[in-house]
Amino acid sequence: MGLTKKRREMLQKKIEDDFGYRRYHDRDIEVIDRGGSKGCGVFAARQFLPGELILEVRGQLLSQKDYEGSTYVMEFDDKWYLEPGVPACYVNHSCSPNTELMKITKYTMGFVAFCNIEAGTEITFDYQWEAADWIPRCNCGAPNCRGWVVGETEVKKMEKLTGKRKSGK
Repeated sequence: MGLTKKRREMLQKKIEDDFGYRRYHDRDIEVIDRGGSKGCGVFAARQFLPGELILEVRGQLLSQKDYEGSTYVMEFDDKWYLEPGVPACYVNHSCSPNTELMKITKYTMGFVAFCNIEAGTEITFDYQWEAADWIPRCNCGAPNCRGWVVGETEVKKMEKLTGKRKSGK
């Protein structure tokens, strides 16, 4: 018999409490669980200036042709995906992000600030996913929120796919 939802949640809490898997902090950033549907996010522990590297994204490189992906996977180049480890896997999407993701070494990527980021601010980037039936609604709260976690050019496709407008009408 498989794990019940209640038992899985209890065991996951034990793993997190005993091993701190979903926790991370250093002098620059911190992973904070905001609770509820918001989940974990990465927050600045100090000020970052435009052009400053916030964190290096390390993880496993996976062939695009052989990998279905996860909601954490990042496109590394036209042949490879990067499945990021903690803490990078907790950097959330925003339609009005404060970082950009760029390839910085042969095997890693990095989040680079493109505006001033004050301590306590959530680190975000624009996922710019292509429209698909599994895409979640966006909860970023930005004034320019597109309604879904997709690229700007994908909004009309997403509306057609879901039959819903950005406002949910």
